[in-house]
Amino acid sequence: MSDFNDFIQYRALALKFERENQEFTDAVISSGYEPIPLRNVCAKLTVELSDRIDATVALLGISKRVFIERALIEAMDKADAAIAAVGALDHLEKAE
Repeated sequence: MSDFNDFIQYRALALKFERENQEFTDAVISSGYEPIPLRNVCAKLTVELSDRIDATVALLGISKRVFIERALIEAMDKADAAIAAVGALDHLEKAE
């Protein structure tokens, strides 16, 4: 891809994601005001993984909350699809 194509794609993606206004959401949450119920999800991670997350979000200029939230949503969608694809819950539906 040429620099022009890279630039146009960058600007299109910026337009798409700037509308979400994640910085405002992070500021509202940090203020203590929670217009919707929120829960803190904690996990013990290796120092190396934690440092890698910190470095990545700093490089991308996004909050750790946004990065982890998006990663978890994608992981949950993939897990749901895999569970459905193999029929892992079919026996539960038949029992009802």
